[in-house]
Amino acid sequence: MLDRVPVQRLARLEAPWSEIDLLLNNAGLAQPTDPLPQTDWDRIAQVIDTNVTGLVALTRVLLPKLIERKGQIINLSSVAATYPYKGGAVYAGTKAFVHQFSLDLRSDLAGTGVRVTSVEPGMAETEFTIVRTGGDKAASDALYAGANPMTAQDLADLFWWLATLPPHLNINIVELMPVTQSFAGFTVTRKT
Repeated sequence: MLDRVPVQRLARLEAPWSEIDLLLNNAGLAQPTDPLPQTDWDRIAQVIDTNVTGLVALTRVLLPKLIERKGQIINLSSVAATYPYKGGAVYAGTKAFVHQFSLDLRSDLAGTGVRVTSVEPGMAETEFTIVRTGGDKAASDALYAGANPMTAQDLADLFWWLATLPPHLNINIVELMPVTQSFAGFTVTRKT
């Protein structure tokens, strides 16, 4: 279970750290891509605690300051929220939560001046896959080899753009992929 005491301490930050006007929720932990029946429960709970419980707890504790400062919340979801893949049930489910949470939070904050965006990237070469594979750099390198994926800098540039838009504009959802990635469509299993 997520330890909420450190999260609650964020509500009592002192200057200059208390002047928060942008929250970038970048939780993105994924278990290995084992199908759900083969996935260990502790790993499932860790993904949910990180991607859902942690994101909601952090957002909630910082909302008073964000409302006061008419700030902005950028939640990092994923294309996995929309496009299923084998072994993605828990991770993709948490990212679908982030997508819907962002939309509903925007509704809850109507009239406050707070902007809320769900950013939903596809393949981006970051430490994400190294963490997912338990530190297997070779597996990460193989996944991205020849794919020309997005980079952390590409995403940072997007976050900067969102953060520097005029305060009367809100981008609800941004879905992006590298040109080399696409959704694969449905599969059919046939009897042999």
